[in-house]
Order: sequence, then C-alpha cells, then structure tokens
Amino acid sequence: MDFGGVKDFMRRSKNLGRTHVAVSALGLGAMPLSLEGRPPEDRAIALIHRALDLGVTLIDTADSYCIDERDKHHNERLIAKALSLYKGETSGVIVATKGGLMRPGGDWITNGDPRHIEKTIRESHEALGGRGPIPLWQLHAPDDRYSLSKTLKPALQAV
Repeated sequence: MDFGGVKDFMRRSKNLGRTHVAVSALGLGAMPLSLEGRPPEDRAIALIHRALDLGVTLIDTADSYCIDERDKHHNERLIAKALSLYKGETSGVIVATKGGLMRPGGDWITNGDPRHIEKTIRESHEALGGRGPIPLWQLHAPDDRYSLSKTLKPALQAV
C-alpha cells in the first residue's frame, strides 16, 4: 500500500491552539488500544510506531482509556512504553492527556473533585514516564458538582 500521500499530509503541521507548538496535521487517537477488545500490546506498540514513522507528532490519550478502574492509566503507560522503545526521534512528540472521568465497572462517570484531579494528574505524569511536565493536560468533561475554577485549580498549580 502506498502511504506517500499520507506522509506528505503528515509533514504539514498546525499550531496547537494559540501556542507556537507545532504538531502534525493529524494525530493518533489512542483510545481503542486500551478498551475492551484492544489489540495485544506488541501490535498496539507497532501501530504507535507506524504512526510515528508516518510523521504523527500528536498522540491523544486519557487516564480513563482503560477497561475499568483496576486498569486505570493503561493507555498512558502503553504510549510511554511505545515511545521508549521507538528507534526514531521522539523529542517533538506531544502526548496530550485528559482527566476527570472514572471507569467503575467500565462505565464513564465524571469526577471533577479537585482532590481527584490532583491525584490523577500526578498518576498520569508517572504513567507517561515521569520526565518533564505533561505537555497538554485537558479536562475530559465538566462535573456539575464542582465549579470549573475549583476543578481546574490543581491543573493550574501543576504548571
């Protein structure tokens, strides 16, 4: 299969939001690599490596991309492992992660409690390898029980 057109497209970059951080025009959404029916780890890592080979420099993940709470941070750990095993350059890869959802029994439940947010940011940092700050952390979903300013306070303090 000829991926030449994809490679040309991937060489295009976009600024991440209002920043001057350039990322590939297409990113890799890694959620399917960690939910029910996920591929074996070696195939998931091979897929991430192929995306990097094609020029992907933005990988999207979340603490809740897992089967349930016992599996929390699976996707972030998988991405960290794939990046550590990659033979090419990864310094320009941005891993964007999210927090604020829980997976009890496989359900998706919002949790904007600032204590939860603080804990999950710390755990995400560790799951992603613990080196340097998280390049992009996002609130997965607002929680009506907490104001956004209270929910996001731990994220602002982590900067």
